[in-house]
Amino acid sequence: MTTQPPQQPGFPQQPGFPQQPGYPPPPLPQKKRSKAKMGCLGCGGILAAAIVIGGIAAAVGSGSGDSSPSAANSAASADSPKATASSKASGAAKTTGSSKTAAPRQSTVDAFKAYVKEHESAKTRAAVAHVSKVQGADKNNDILDAADIYTDYTGDLLSADTGSAKLLASAFADFQSSRGKASKNGLVTVYNADGDILSNGKY
Repeated sequence: MTTQPPQQPGFPQQPGFPQQPGYPPPPLPQKKRSKAKMGCLGCGGILAAAIVIGGIAAAVGSGSGDSSPSAANSAASADSPKATASSKASGAAKTTGSSKTAAPRQSTVDAFKAYVKEHESAKTRAAVAHVSKVQGADKNNDILDAADIYTDYTGDLLSADTGSAKLLASAFADFQSSRGKASKNGLVTVYNADGDILSNGKY
């Protein structure tokens, strides 16, 4: 009785052929990772590193900056259009108020003419239309006060303009008394266009 050699693993027994000495089966090829998968993993690693670095930079930057609420509020209020508009509105209000307080005062000649037109006779109102300038009406010391009224009259002391000048001197005394500027020793002089005296009177 003959004994057959044992069957070698990895090779089937073929009929009609003697048993060949066995060889170990070849190793199975290892599966290689595709380049696409490796690329994805590389991108993921880079992205994760960028996120970590960005978080650290943000933490360091927020710590070094000025985080006081007053600085933030002042910067926000300075840049906001509402603050700019309100500052402009307040500036305009101040300008309007200052212009009201700094309104020019009525000149003495205008005040004198206004007083005559309201309180004096028709002849005196006609005469005051010839007045061009009034000087010295606001300086009183009750010792030696002098005021001058200049007119566009062309006559002299002997002309008809002298009567109108007397009316003006009398009206000036009333005007000064109404303003509380009457003087114990005041003298008003009325002049014609050439600077010659037409009349004078006390006030």
